[in-house]
Order: sequence, then structure tokens, then C-alpha cells
Amino acid sequence: SPAGKAQQGLKERYRLGSLLGRGGFSSVFAATRLSDGAPAWHGISPADGIVLLPQPDGTSAPLEVVLLDKVSTGFPGVVQLLEWLELPNSVVLVMERP
Repeated sequence: SPAGKAQQGLKERYRLGSLLGRGGFSSVFAATRLSDGAPAWHGISPADGIVLLPQPDGTSAPLEVVLLDKVSTGFPGVVQLLEWLELPNSVVLVMERP
């Protein structure tokens, strides 16, 4: 399945570490980018709690992704979104870990 291939690709790029925290809508794990050893955060949220916004190219993106994209450049101190992935039952956000 496309989602399975995308999830496998994510596993090939990042090593998932320990659970850092869990809240009402997501779990956050330590992660390491395998290409250069850079630390990252790996957040997983259930898809049923995610608000999707239509994008100009006809696709949709989670509200969190749209907002991070708007503030992640030009604002020092904002964590950078490295990539995100929509799976059938969850949305995965991979962010830099300063």
C-alpha cells in the first residue's frame, strides 16, 4: 500500500527512540536522522483529531503543518518541521530537536 511504503521510507530515514511525552492528542518520541545523526522529534497524532486545510495545489494538509510552515522561516526559536506523513489512522510530524 502507498501508506505502508511511505511509513517504511520514514523508518529508513529516522531511528525512533524513547517516548518523550504523551498528551491528549499525540505522543512524542525522540528520533535520530540516519543520514547525519541529527536529533529529531517524532510526533504521532490520531488522524481523527486532525483538522485538514485545503491547499492551493488541491491537496490538504493538517492545520499544525500549515501553521509550522508559516512561522518556521524568519522567526528564530521556532522548531523546524522536517517532514510530515499522513497515514490511514495517524499523522506523523518529524521536527528538529534543538
